[in-house]
Amino acid sequence: MPMLFEPQIPELQRHIDHYWIVEDITQLSFGNNQLYAYPGITPDMIIVLEGYYTIDYMGKRLKSNKSQLFSFIHKEVVMDLTHLKSCIIIKFKSRGLSSLKPFLDLNSDALMRDSIAYIDDVFDSKIERFKVHLQTLTTAEMAAELDQWLFTHYTKEREGFVVEMAQEISASCDLKTIMEATKYSYSTLERHFKRDTGLTPKKFQSLQRYKQAIRELYTTQNADWQHYIHTYGYYDQSHFIKEIKRYTSFTPAQLLQTPAFIQVRPKYS
Repeated sequence: MPMLFEPQIPELQRHIDHYWIVEDITQLSFGNNQLYAYPGITPDMIIVLEGYYTIDYMGKRLKSNKSQLFSFIHKEVVMDLTHLKSCIIIKFKSRGLSSLKPFLDLNSDALMRDSIAYIDDVFDSKIERFKVHLQTLTTAEMAAELDQWLFTHYTKEREGFVVEMAQEISASCDLKTIMEATKYSYSTLERHFKRDTGLTPKKFQSLQRYKQAIRELYTTQNADWQHYIHTYGYYDQSHFIKEIKRYTSFTPAQLLQTPAFIQVRPKYS
């Protein structure tokens, strides 16, 4: 069965939620060859251990067995994982690029520009060599090795304002509360957010809200749109539907009939 492991090194715990080690991907119930992934504020890294995947993204198709970093998704991604036999997915904290930047010597502009990239192209060590070593280990040993590998890339000085304000931002991303706590103007707050996350505070807040809404939508299959409007603070039904469609290309009703990666990944934090 797929296994979840939390990082054991405190510095990593600030930026990474978990390692999801899938030794036999056929144990996951896809129900469809094609799965959708949508824009959000959670960077992901997939280390391919065996097999290959196919993704369609922004008019291009990629079929590969190379490990990938999804630092940001600008538009929906269509994924075919039926030929992927085993892999590791590293889920970073849902704080945009700020969770990723302590491990990379790249600024937000570069990461947003090349938002889906081979790991070898953005890290200064060869993940493809590292994964050969991982395949000789038990799942618990893999998690420990991932800790050590990521820690060798960690630089505390790359942590920024968004990490310092993580508790306030993760709770609700209420901009007024953050501005009151920091005494920053909106323009100053916007500068920090764009530098750390690649997004403006309002775009970050909008992505955080819609992703919470569609996670609940997929989990509960609840088609009562008024529930989401009241729970997540949309103005009205038109605003809710328009924002969901803006990020996913589907209406909420269409999403209920569209298989998504969010349905098979573990419910965690």
